[in-house]
Amino acid sequence: HGMAKVLIETADDTLRLTIKALLERAGHQCVERDGDAAVTDSAERAVTLCHTRAVVLLTPASGVEDAVTAMRQGVYGYALLPLQPGEVELMVSRALGSKAVPESDGPMLPLAEIEMRHIRETLRRCNNNQAKTARVLGIGRNTLWRKLRRGTPADGGED
Repeated sequence: HGMAKVLIETADDTLRLTIKALLERAGHQCVERDGDAAVTDSAERAVTLCHTRAVVLLTPASGVEDAVTAMRQGVYGYALLPLQPGEVELMVSRALGSKAVPESDGPMLPLAEIEMRHIRETLRRCNNNQAKTARVLGIGRNTLWRKLRRGTPADGGED
């Protein structure tokens, strides 16, 4: 993406400096205002910022529900706190990529497909721990298991 400008907004100085170092090492430039993308630890701020740029919200596991609500309002995605190695850089790169294509030109996906992608991504981030994944998603383990079974024909086959 060339050198993207990333705005970092967090009250925690240590966290801000850590993210700045990680993103600069990944080839991004951290800026005080504007920016092609933003990283913040405030769900409210993330929703405000997402109208003009791609936003990654930093959240503890206990805040995932708020993060998902923010995503429904246009925030690109979230990264868990404490930071997992490589996660912020990956999410910022993906967020920047998502803004390269205007939403109206992107593929129109059925809700079930978006849900499946979200479930698989959450499962990956929970190291394939289904109990933890179900907890993060706010659904029961049996529901998760059913959804995963239903979503298995990823080749587009019908049930």
